[in-house]
Amino acid sequence: MEKKLTRRDVLKMGATAGAIATTGAIASAGTAFAKSNKKAKFSWRMQCHWPIGVEYYQHNYIAFCDSVREATDGELDIKPFPPNSIVPTKDTLEAVGNGLFEINWCWPAYWQGKMPVASLACGHTFVWDNLSQMYWNTNMQNAMEYYRAAYADHNVHLVGFLGVDGITLWSKKPIEKIEDFKGLKVRSTGTPADTMRKAGATPVYFPGSELYQALQTGVCEAAHWGGIYTGAEMKFAEVTQYIVQPDLARVSNAEIFINKQKWEKLPGDFKKIINECTMANNYDLYSFCDFKSKKILKDVVDSKKVSVSRLEPKTVEQLKAYSIEVLDEYAKKDPKYCGPVVKTYKEMFSLT
Repeated sequence: MEKKLTRRDVLKMGATAGAIATTGAIASAGTAFAKSNKKAKFSWRMQCHWPIGVEYYQHNYIAFCDSVREATDGELDIKPFPPNSIVPTKDTLEAVGNGLFEINWCWPAYWQGKMPVASLACGHTFVWDNLSQMYWNTNMQNAMEYYRAAYADHNVHLVGFLGVDGITLWSKKPIEKIEDFKGLKVRSTGTPADTMRKAGATPVYFPGSELYQALQTGVCEAAHWGGIYTGAEMKFAEVTQYIVQPDLARVSNAEIFINKQKWEKLPGDFKKIINECTMANNYDLYSFCDFKSKKILKDVVDSKKVSVSRLEPKTVEQLKAYSIEVLDEYAKKDPKYCGPVVKTYKEMFSLT
C-alpha cells in the first residue's frame, strides 16, 4: 500500500539549502494532501502589489498560497487578494502590523519613508550582480538580522525576500551619457530614485496601475518596474521606445511579511513550511523572470518594437559613484539599521 505523505514527511525532505528540491517535494505531495480536505486551523488573507493581469501574479503569488495550503494539508489557508482590494498598497505595512489582515507580498521601497533600510532591501543600484550574491549578502553576512529588526518595529515579521530579475529602465528617449539624465522625469522608487536624482533626473511616483498611462501621456518619460520581463508584462513596449542597458540592478527584491502576533502563534512546523515555500518561490521567481527577460529582449529588439539604449562605460561608473554616495547617506541618517547593512555591502564589494 502506498504510504500517504504527511506534512512532517515533507519537512524531513530538506531544509533551506534544498529549497529547489522542496518545491518538487511539495508539488508531488499535493495530491495526497488534497484528499484530506481538513478544516483550516488558520485562515489568513494576503494582499499583493502586483497587477492581477500579469503572468507572475498567478505563477508566483497564487502559487505561494497554494503551496502553503497543500504543504499544511489545508490547515493554513492563505487566500490571495489583488492590490488595493483590502487597503491601498501604500498602507499595507500598517494594516498588517495593526492586524487588519495577516500577510502581505509587496515591495520594500514602499516603506522607505518609515523605514529607510527597506529601500536597501529592494536592491540598490549596481550592488548585487546575481541572485547568489543577494542571498549570501542577506543571509551569510547577516543583513537579514537588521532587516527583520526594522520590520519588527512595525509589528510585522519579515519572512524573507523574493528575488526578481533586475531593475530595468524603459525610456521614451535614448539614455547613454550622464547628461541624458538631466531633467528626465522618471518613475522610480527607493535608492534607484536617489541615485538618478544625483545624476540630474526628476523622480516621480505613480502606482503600478497608473504607470502605462503616465508613460503614454508623457507625464513621465522613463520608468522601471522590475526587470525587462516584468516591464514588458506592464506593456511598456507600447509606450516607450528604448530599453536602457545595463540594468540599474541585476537583482531586486519583493518581500513577504506577516503580522507579528499571528506569526508567533503559528506552530513551528507551519513556520518552517512558510520559510521553505518562500525560499523555493524566491529561486523560481528569479529564474522565471531572468529567462523571460532574455527571451523578451531578443524578441522586442528583433521585431523593432523597442531599441536598446546602452549606457556608456563612463556613465555606468558615474552612476556607481552616485550609488556609493547614496549608501553613505543612508548609513548616516539611519545608523541603527542602514549603517550595519551598508557595512555588509561594502564588505561584499571587497570580495567581488
